[in-house]
Amino acid sequence: MAEFPVVKGYTLRATLINSCGRPEAGEASRLVTEGFVSANIQPVMKDAQDLTQENAAGKDCVVDRTPPERRWWTVEIECCNVNTELITMFSGWEQVVDWNDVPIGLRDRKQVNSDYGVALEIWTGGASDDDCPIPTNDDIFSIAGSGKNYGYFLLGGKEFTLSGIQIGAQISTFTLSGITLAMPQWGRGPYNVAGIDGAGTPGRMLAPTGKEEHLTLFRTPVAPPSPTNGAVPLGIASKFVAPDYYFGGPAGEPPADVAPNQDEVTYDVTLGGTTATGGGFTLVYTDPDGVAATTATVNYDDSTTEVAATLAALSNLDVSDVTVSGTVGAWVVNIAKGGTLALGTNSLTPSPGATVSVTKA
Repeated sequence: MAEFPVVKGYTLRATLINSCGRPEAGEASRLVTEGFVSANIQPVMKDAQDLTQENAAGKDCVVDRTPPERRWWTVEIECCNVNTELITMFSGWEQVVDWNDVPIGLRDRKQVNSDYGVALEIWTGGASDDDCPIPTNDDIFSIAGSGKNYGYFLLGGKEFTLSGIQIGAQISTFTLSGITLAMPQWGRGPYNVAGIDGAGTPGRMLAPTGKEEHLTLFRTPVAPPSPTNGAVPLGIASKFVAPDYYFGGPAGEPPADVAPNQDEVTYDVTLGGTTATGGGFTLVYTDPDGVAATTATVNYDDSTTEVAATLAALSNLDVSDVTVSGTVGAWVVNIAKGGTLALGTNSLTPSPGATVSVTKA
């Protein structure tokens, strides 16, 4: 028997969707934030209607009633320290950027966006009596995780508008208001949000979304995602590749139980120009929070293992974040936590002549 206490909100993830709830891939299609004050979700009902017919004597001869029905929900998200890219995702407003194309603001527009919307996922706290079951055997020691469970809410919204802004000797917040929509094309989703076995292995939702429901909520052992540094890419066709399909494969293959890591990025680090005979180069890794760190020198003849160790030694990376494949001089660097990798300094010899390039795969 499920118990569902809701105590405070942890994290909100917003993902661009079309009017059918299909996730929209792109370079700025998802954003995770802790910068919300509250989320208010209220049902809008079609009221029940009494159906009666009186006979000639004025007495009821037929009495019936139509059932009430939920039309949609209204959604209000109150934000603090608001990211302008979040408002753009909800409203479709134009971004204002600085000289370096960094978003710094936005411009409103007359039309309200109704063709596209946002999928909202909210993690909440609250301990339940169903948490921490009493073990019956020693298999409990093979289960990874903190043992903590969370509340998980999923809904799709559209027609978002920004409420009035009051500026004065006070703290001002931004409130986004819209209505929900069904998301039959969200399916089991592009993220891992549910435990898919007795060990609580993170995976996609066990059952896909449909045309009837506007709101899904359940308890989950999967921790909320970390905040992103603004809007970040979402990959669908580039991430859900055979045999891990989003909805299923052409020959009846099933959808993937575990979603690919959306934060994972791959870079080709390649020597070129005149053949290097000595020296090396440095790499600069910037994590999703915008923190940059520069590696020690990568030698021209370092193995894939040595390059991985050099990257993992950075303060903003761990050993589990980095894998390096390929060959000497043509390394393929995979970073699970996302971010960007760039060339720092080039001290290869002969100089000039020996070059190194860092390109996103």
